[in-house]
Amino acid sequence: MQARAQAATPVAGDLSTRTAYADSERPALLSPLVLEEWMPAFLAQLAAPGAQFVRATDGDGSPMLYLFDPEKESFAEFLVDGESWTVRQGGPVALWNDVERSLVAWQDAGAPEIDSVRLRVTPASHQYWVDQAPSLRWEHRIS
Repeated sequence: MQARAQAATPVAGDLSTRTAYADSERPALLSPLVLEEWMPAFLAQLAAPGAQFVRATDGDGSPMLYLFDPEKESFAEFLVDGESWTVRQGGPVALWNDVERSLVAWQDAGAPEIDSVRLRVTPASHQYWVDQAPSLRWEHRIS
């Protein structure tokens, strides 16, 4: 858990300007709305620790969804078309690719609960993994 002094400043300003130049665009395998659920949101933070899930509205009041990592200057913008989603990504890190890969692996493992997550703390890093899914491993280096 972050202390208040460590908490990230919420992304604000003209979000369409921040997402104007995407490096890639593709169909999303999962709806970004899955991040409204607790466990997927937790796994997303392990996969992309600096990312913030942002909900906004455009001038017409239509909902807009984004992932931003201000430190890495990366973004994912989500566009809905009926039941399907398109993700546009830009910056040095493909945020949604990392998050989506973790969420698909988690679903493939049977969507284990939080009690299956393990943590090892060392002087150099925090290591996380899910017992039932060998592909669900993250290491966050301490700077």
